[in-house]
Amino acid sequence: MGIPHKRFFWILVACFGATLLPIFILNLTLLNSTLGNRQKVLAASQWQQRTHGITYAPTLGDTHLFKTLRLNDRLPEINTVVFGSSTAMGLTQQAFPGALRIYNYAQTGHPLSAAIGEAEYVQQHAARVKWLVIPLDWSIGFIYQHAVPSAADLSAATAMQQVRSAAEPVPLLERMRDALSYPRVANLLEISKTILRAENRPAAFRGYFLQEGSDDYRCADGTPGKDFDTIHRGTCTGFRFDGSATFADSARVGNARSLILSATTSSSKYHQNLALTEGVPDPLLLQRLAALGERARQNGGGVMLFMPPLLPGMEAEFLHHPQLAARLRNTKRKLAEWARAQHLAILDAGQAERFGCGTEEFIDEHHAVATCYDKIFQPFWRDALRPDGTITLPDGGLR
Repeated sequence: MGIPHKRFFWILVACFGATLLPIFILNLTLLNSTLGNRQKVLAASQWQQRTHGITYAPTLGDTHLFKTLRLNDRLPEINTVVFGSSTAMGLTQQAFPGALRIYNYAQTGHPLSAAIGEAEYVQQHAARVKWLVIPLDWSIGFIYQHAVPSAADLSAATAMQQVRSAAEPVPLLERMRDALSYPRVANLLEISKTILRAENRPAAFRGYFLQEGSDDYRCADGTPGKDFDTIHRGTCTGFRFDGSATFADSARVGNARSLILSATTSSSKYHQNLALTEGVPDPLLLQRLAALGERARQNGGGVMLFMPPLLPGMEAEFLHHPQLAARLRNTKRKLAEWARAQHLAILDAGQAERFGCGTEEFIDEHHAVATCYDKIFQPFWRDALRPDGTITLPDGGLR
């Protein structure tokens, strides 16, 4: 290698050392402290139990351990559990009458088959829980999936064993790639800006790189907040004490029409879920739901089913679509017939506009925030609430 080439090589090395190397080291430090860190998940759960605040535990993409720890802490004081995927995360205690004390156990990407297995576990092991609330998602296909619900173990002992067990290590090469990925670099730049703007910069640096989590802070409504991951710090993103998600980091829908038109194209997951199944719900899932409902009635409670709200105008567009309308109507007809036969009520909230929900109450086509769910659920439970404080669900069918 000639002298000019050597000089160029060392200039490149120096540039890397001055720019990418610090970014790489800092991001690797953040990754090592958050990826698979179950102690932080436990710390977040314990903090929320003490403060009733809003917290973000690593990570929102995998919330099973956090939600299970929280469920076990809340079991002595609740009588209602909400199951399902992130489409149900917007349900808060405010959407229910005082007679129903809830914990929202819904988790990201959780199919109906998993929710049924978890509901069966709660029904068998938590005598105080009389009411089960379960979503029936047609839009993301969970009601159509051919999957046998597996037995769940949501015990506190199993959750704590998971906390104590060593997390499966992420390969070093994978962590190195992640540390230099665009989202991680962008997040580090935001962290750097936050530290530079802080009144006490050393304390802010410690909060991100050396402490277990952020300092406690207050959300806009006065609720305490604390973040145990390094992203979305100070934004009250995460879960409330009742288990519902704030969606504080998510922008609201701006152009609903373009999303709706995209949803009806043949390449969309919504179109494919209907086309692949002709809109026929899986019979085994319905059978297990019916058994849940029968046991709940015997225990003095009930199973309340609902079809989650969709972006205003979206379901109406599907019901006028030349190929999809018949399939979606088939789904609703079969669910209505089944529900009447099993004496189970299904609240059909698919056309959210019927309940007064607006576009600004959605973060995408199928995730509604708390204010929309309040408009949908409060009238339903108000009608089901008797003067003596007891709950009587409608006898069956689609509502």
